[in-house]
Amino acid sequence: MAHALTIRENGMAEFAFTGSRSAIWHGLGNNLEEGASLEEWKKAAGMDWDVFEAVPFFTDPMTMQQIAVEDKKVLYRSDSKKSLSVVGNDFQIVQPDQIIEFFRDLTTHNGMRLSTAGTLFGGRRFWALADTGKADEVTKGDEVQGHLLLVTACDGSLATTAKFVSTRVVCNNTLTVAMREGSKQLVKVSHRSNFDADKVHIDLGLIDATWKQMMADLRKLAKTKMSMSAQEDFFKKQLYKAGKVEADQTWGVKRELERIMSLATGGSGSDMSKGTAWGALCGATELYTHGTGKRAADHQFWDSYNGQLEQKKIKTFQDLLATV
Repeated sequence: MAHALTIRENGMAEFAFTGSRSAIWHGLGNNLEEGASLEEWKKAAGMDWDVFEAVPFFTDPMTMQQIAVEDKKVLYRSDSKKSLSVVGNDFQIVQPDQIIEFFRDLTTHNGMRLSTAGTLFGGRRFWALADTGKADEVTKGDEVQGHLLLVTACDGSLATTAKFVSTRVVCNNTLTVAMREGSKQLVKVSHRSNFDADKVHIDLGLIDATWKQMMADLRKLAKTKMSMSAQEDFFKKQLYKAGKVEADQTWGVKRELERIMSLATGGSGSDMSKGTAWGALCGATELYTHGTGKRAADHQFWDSYNGQLEQKKIKTFQDLLATV
């Protein structure tokens, strides 16, 4: 299976989206009209089930007695009864529909529109992404849009987290922007705490400030000339293992560098960005968003928003800014 989407036994993909199906990386899911109700989103995205919990047991092979594991609980789906994870007793469950409900006020009163939502890995992780209505050009014709992502996991791998994600329209490259103001973060709720979608409020002023700062940073990169040799030197410092000469670097790292440089000069939208620090960033974000060749596509999507690939994009962005 070339994707991490949850596929039900009846063949339904737990994924919903607005816009063109051709823009979806896997081509699956349910297409909704803009303005669909949140109730329609929950059903179309396959987020209309609950996470239930039960006491796990094991069987003593000597006596065949069933013994309860008192400090753990097993989480399972209410619809299929399939298990999701085993967690500690202090784990606080976030339900799939709570991720959708988080956006109720934002879509009703603040002009945001849900654009995708769904579950991954059998329902162990789920998310919703909303268009914030923010869009601007880094250079003429090179538009970037702002989205708000809320994601969580019921396997203990991730806190319930809101992220501001910028998307370059010409290629759908994504870049997560840290929404911090001093020690303040937009939303991050540990599974040791109760997540109440009705009580968690988004700081819209922080979103506005983050958007303005991000656009200023991207335009600064776009105005910074950066030769191909300078870009190559930059990425060698990013990728090469310190203390090893080039001949001793692994084939995989050399290939990664080669692909970034190729995308920086000939990738989607490179005619608007090549020869600049912005073009260097676009080469990296295109590779780390759409495919490194190191992982199957079923993990690529998740990693580009929440894993190692996301961190690579963020580090590239921050380190390029430090050079200008």
